[in-house]
Amino acid sequence: MHRVIHRGALRHRTQKDRGASAVLVGLLLVPLLGFAALAIDIAAMHADKQLLQTGADAAALAVAQDCAKGECGDPDATASEMATQNNPFGGSASATITRLDTDEGVVTVRTESSRNHFLAPIIGIDDADIAAAATARWGYPSSGAAVLPFTLGACEILSQVPGLTAQYDDAGNIIRIDFPEDAPPVTVEFTKTNDVGDCTGPSGLAVPGGFGWLDPGAGCTGPVATIDSWVQTSVGNTLPQGCSNADFLALIGETVLIPIFDQAVDNGTNAQYHIIGFAAFTLTEYYFGGQNRSPGGQGLCAGMGGGGGGGGGGGNDNANNARCLQGTFERFVDASGEYELDPDAPQLGAAIVRLTLN
Repeated sequence: MHRVIHRGALRHRTQKDRGASAVLVGLLLVPLLGFAALAIDIAAMHADKQLLQTGADAAALAVAQDCAKGECGDPDATASEMATQNNPFGGSASATITRLDTDEGVVTVRTESSRNHFLAPIIGIDDADIAAAATARWGYPSSGAAVLPFTLGACEILSQVPGLTAQYDDAGNIIRIDFPEDAPPVTVEFTKTNDVGDCTGPSGLAVPGGFGWLDPGAGCTGPVATIDSWVQTSVGNTLPQGCSNADFLALIGETVLIPIFDQAVDNGTNAQYHIIGFAAFTLTEYYFGGQNRSPGGQGLCAGMGGGGGGGGGGGNDNANNARCLQGTFERFVDASGEYELDPDAPQLGAAIVRLTLN
């Protein structure tokens, strides 16, 4: 038997269903908005957190760089400036230095901001405080590969570069060389036949058969040099085997860290240099003999070496056997991560900064 449903009854049931749906939607609206708040407002907080972290990183590195050069300046102003340059979307950032230890070479910066939420006020959360922190350390290079397979004597630098002063510890070891902020370009001669007073023996060499070259690694880089250790020399007055003029042309205008020695022992292939630190040098010209020279290297070593003129070949007026570099010793901060740092290493113009976890 078929059951007949009247249109009026069907219309009444539909209206009841609509009412129930409205109640259900009303009940679910609050949690739905809560989930929306979680999705939208938390994403916005995450974006702000990223900017605050970038600001904290930049602030810590900037303060560390200033301190690494020997003068921290106004660290609070420096930190605030870097934080402001990375303001989050939700509002301006503030920066606070929570730790600054110049003896240990460490600084910690905390950045903070407050964000007003978009949807979270519906569930009673109007805003949130967001913060980030970063720690940077600074010091002086204690170990790393020499970009140039070459070393200079501290005595030679002090004798050939005008206006430098050095500080020594009680044992007479160099612990600091003060390079001026805007040092003028200088031409520095290799150990061979230089006339820099008491730095070398009668032959003009720190060690017989040694001219400052180091055993190169792959790509004509120098060996890893570590302070208070010895590195092996590459004998001869020409480019070390495996190096070409192109290797040095590529470094024109670049600032490189050169290992500095204070003692040399033995001779020939057994010669070694005692490394005390690293100096930063921006290379502009060089003459290494014959065609191994920079575009302006011809005549660069003229009048040096006292070896009787003419040598070097190719009509070059460099003194016989003289080899030299031209450029500027810099107060330079390296952030490449390629060198180990030590706050107690000798300060020879080069400094290292990096972000750390603590």
